[in-house]
Amino acid sequence: MTTLAASDTVHLRSWRADDIDKLVQAAAGISRDTLALRFGVRCTTIPDWYLARITEGWAQGTWNACVAEDGGRVVGWAEYGLNSDPRHADIAALVCDSYQGNGLGKQLVKELASPARAASVRVLHAQIQVGNQAARRALYAALPDPRCTELQDGQWHYVMCLPEARNRTQP
Repeated sequence: MTTLAASDTVHLRSWRADDIDKLVQAAAGISRDTLALRFGVRCTTIPDWYLARITEGWAQGTWNACVAEDGGRVVGWAEYGLNSDPRHADIAALVCDSYQGNGLGKQLVKELASPARAASVRVLHAQIQVGNQAARRALYAALPDPRCTELQDGQWHYVMCLPEARNRTQP
């Protein structure tokens, strides 16, 4: 997919089935604070229920992700999961602590828009913990016109419409 300008060693690519094991290994580079901002509860590792949801969604074709990899290790990912209306999907991202602050989250979310669009997703939804300013900045930088629809239960709720893919043969 993409090599990031910030680091020649970090590459973005599509999710692969064996990445689930790499997420477990990636947890060593994720602080409790970062995990709490992503999952909304204090935890010491990536929750088992989350890993099970990924495995099930990937198998059913209702979940996909873009992965940031450095030296064969997953250092971040952005994901979408289809809603009951498959034109709508929830998105989320997580970047390992030592890779935060260089635009990796923004780039992951931006890259995720292509496979979502290819899966006929037209509307993305995101819920971001109030204290997660970095995630809010990444969202605004990565996607066109995020619209905050409400603040509920300590989370900002956003909606973003994905533009239709342009046919490159038209002028």
